[in-house]
Amino acid sequence: MLAVFLTIMGHLAYGTTNVLWKNPRNDLGTLPLIIIRSFACMIIFGTGYFILTGLKVIPTPDFTWLDIVQTMGICAVNYFGLYFYLKSMKYTQVSNTIGFGKIGLIIGIAIGYFVYNEELSALKIILSIAVLAGVWLIDSAARQQSAIISKGLIFTILSKIFWASAYFYVPFINKLGPMLFCVVLEITVCALSCLLYLSKPTKVDLKNISRRTKYELGLLIILGTTGTFCLNFALGSISIILFAIIGLIEPVIGLGISKIYHKESLTRMQQAGIALGIIAAFVLSATK
Repeated sequence: MLAVFLTIMGHLAYGTTNVLWKNPRNDLGTLPLIIIRSFACMIIFGTGYFILTGLKVIPTPDFTWLDIVQTMGICAVNYFGLYFYLKSMKYTQVSNTIGFGKIGLIIGIAIGYFVYNEELSALKIILSIAVLAGVWLIDSAARQQSAIISKGLIFTILSKIFWASAYFYVPFINKLGPMLFCVVLEITVCALSCLLYLSKPTKVDLKNISRRTKYELGLLIILGTTGTFCLNFALGSISIILFAIIGLIEPVIGLGISKIYHKESLTRMQQAGIALGIIAAFVLSATK
């Protein structure tokens, strides 16, 4: 029950941050924004880990340096999900990038079945296809708005493919523990971003960023820390298929917030795609 609650909280946090990336990305650029956010999260997780292990609130995990290197490897793959997601925002509306997130449900169910040998019924397959139909409606509506959007959707698809590597986190989380895993994750994200930035540095004026950007950056750090911990904690003790199903909360929350916060409009086809995905996910969540 705790794992389900934390999964819901994590996706709510990420669903909100998916909307908040746009303005800071426009002001700071993709890589500087990721560096600032990941560095702050790394400090929070690192401080929390040493305090909690020092006070013996959580046990000190038994691991080797090879475990750390392997964990950094899977985190490096996952990193490009965030990188391509922020790149997609350069070419399309937030609502279009978030809407395509439903494809994560299909990827999660497939990995849960083929990798973790979880049960998959015919009903789940049919309902998963219904979610794909919802994705198609959102994609079709997006392509009708502008030819540029198709490039944004390409980056979005790439982001979902790389983000799906998170479903392979389970053995690494079980080995290191959720808190240390989060530390390694943020170190990897920050280090990769720094390397990519140094290969082609751009000038960033941190002194003149707007108050709104500072506010959104603060929320990205707070909600990002919350979402990362909740989801990685839950991944170690929840069905991957159920985890993917609950994940549909994330794009739905994001689409709703983007419509209000960024004053973006959703076409009837996009609304139909969202509704189809919600209905399918609701039935899936009630199916054993």
